[in-house]
Amino acid sequence: MATLKDERKEFESLGHIYPVQTGVSIKQQIIAGVPSYWFTPEHVGGSEVIIFLHGGGYIYGSIESHRAMVSHIAKAIERKILLVEYSLAPERPFPAALNETVAVIQELVRTVPGFQFSMMGDSAGGNLVMSVALKLKSLNAQPARYHVLISPWVNMETVYPSYAKNEKLDPIITKEFVQYAAGLYAAGHDLKDPLVSPVHGDFKGISPTLILVGAQEVLTDDSVFLYEALENAGVVSELKMYDGANHVWPLVDIRSERSVEALNEIVDFMAVHQEGAVK
Repeated sequence: MATLKDERKEFESLGHIYPVQTGVSIKQQIIAGVPSYWFTPEHVGGSEVIIFLHGGGYIYGSIESHRAMVSHIAKAIERKILLVEYSLAPERPFPAALNETVAVIQELVRTVPGFQFSMMGDSAGGNLVMSVALKLKSLNAQPARYHVLISPWVNMETVYPSYAKNEKLDPIITKEFVQYAAGLYAAGHDLKDPLVSPVHGDFKGISPTLILVGAQEVLTDDSVFLYEALENAGVVSELKMYDGANHVWPLVDIRSERSVEALNEIVDFMAVHQEGAVK
């Protein structure tokens, strides 16, 4: 039977399916005590830094699993990206990842003159993006200019219809895995807490948000219900659904037709909203 260590090693192998993008430098920096990695493309076309929060169910994931994909994203969007290697559960359950990410952002805001940022995340990283946004709002702290979510997991309760509808169509995620990961991360905390399941949050005043998801994912409805919650709160938001795309499809094939479409969607969204954060 595979151990958590074995599972993490297998997940990290996803980062070696295709090579790191050429022309993108990668350097580590410890910020607020958290290992973080700067991805800097040769051409930087905007001033905001993208805070990238990786997926892996809060129990897997690291620079190893996401180095290649993030390097290609940095080149495509022509922005500096900071991947925050937050602590994982069960060793460090909720709210460790949330607190660490907020600390990194606040340290940069405090120490870098004129620092502006946006946030991007895949799967559990999408959960963390929205949880951080809610936390920053509660602190009356500087918000992100915009958010980009890829196959976000925003409700730790497995209650949405897409779990049953797409059970046999999704080769990546299962209801059982979601329940397993949620149990390790929440560690007995209320799954309805908006900082655990941000779909339940008060999004009034949250910055513009782009959501990208595959139509056959068991997590498809996480995106649908998040989009509805954002719309109901008056947040400028977009939901793009891709037929034939699996969970976090750019992680496996960055050059596929659906991945190229997703990167173009992100670039277009950024062009419109990079100056549009709520003050």
